[in-house]
Amino acid sequence: MGSSSLLLLVMAATFALSVAFVPLSRALAPMVGAMDRPGPRKVHLDPTPRTGGMAVFLSFAAVVYSGYLLAPHLGQSPAFPEHFGSSLSLLQEAYRVGGKLLAIAIGSAIAFGVGLADDILGDRFHPAMKALGQIVAALVLVAADVCTSFLPFEWMNTVVTVLWLVGMTNAFNLLDNMDGLAAGVAFVASLVLLLNAISLGEFFVSLMLGAFMGCLLGFLLFNFFGLGGRVFLGDCGSLFIGFTMGSLTLLERYLSHASSTLFPVLMPVLVLAIPLIDTFTVIIIRVREGRPIYVGDSRHLSHRLVSLGLSPRQAVLFIWLATFCLGLGALGLAHASPERTFLVLVQSLGFVALLLILLFVERRTEERLPAP
Repeated sequence: MGSSSLLLLVMAATFALSVAFVPLSRALAPMVGAMDRPGPRKVHLDPTPRTGGMAVFLSFAAVVYSGYLLAPHLGQSPAFPEHFGSSLSLLQEAYRVGGKLLAIAIGSAIAFGVGLADDILGDRFHPAMKALGQIVAALVLVAADVCTSFLPFEWMNTVVTVLWLVGMTNAFNLLDNMDGLAAGVAFVASLVLLLNAISLGEFFVSLMLGAFMGCLLGFLLFNFFGLGGRVFLGDCGSLFIGFTMGSLTLLERYLSHASSTLFPVLMPVLVLAIPLIDTFTVIIIRVREGRPIYVGDSRHLSHRLVSLGLSPRQAVLFIWLATFCLGLGALGLAHASPERTFLVLVQSLGFVALLLILLFVERRTEERLPAP
């Protein structure tokens, strides 16, 4: 009960801070020039602040890192052992994850800073600088041994880790093309990862995922559910979310004593399949059409769903549900037999095939019969 109560407390804290910070970040946007102006590919008609990611970043950082600093002293408060006694001994071990936590703090701050520079400078911020910043952020994690370990050679794990982090960072940046889409997918994916972390006894990863979900939900109240004035996540938010999402998947464990194969390491790929599919397809389309891959367009899965007749809100909800279904199917991989693992992978591939059909198969125009 203590661990569950602490998880809910952490989630509530980041949620409250995020709700408090969003109006402040929105007020700051005109001062720093981070306003999203209407344009040919934009659906909004008025300049809109794109600094909502500041609230997500600040609320997550404030709770996670202040919690880490306070963890050794919480036992001295009579109220804490009374309500969270079972978590006290675990919190005393926080120093063991200090190095990795610091690396995530630095890496995510770099990703956030790169995105904020892009939000403020716009076209004056060269895409090469954006990519370089993401690579540096990923290398910070590699240096702290926040890295994959399933490949036989260290250099292979390093390459895969950098590609995963940079790819995930950009995937959520590209996914952020409708209200609530990137933050909502991250929330749903974090929920699935949280269920896996709890089942495998990953205490600190569970708390970080809870904190992440709280700050995302606070932002979604404004961005998707319409609380107060409109605000966008911005590159500062989407890059931070993508990098943090990728980092948390590296921290989490996916193999259990019941695991019969190494296939459970594919769980984060399946949980985050939607942003990965969206990224790969738009890159393929842009390369095929001879356009730079960093120049936006309306060829994403969300836009395709709207062209098929869904409203933007319905398209976002559809993608949330697809993320949940794919993730839930992968949740049992850690404890699955080879036969069950095979069935989960086939099911996931079938689901991905359905999404690709939605993306690439053109809708037929109904032929009208002549009037009698």
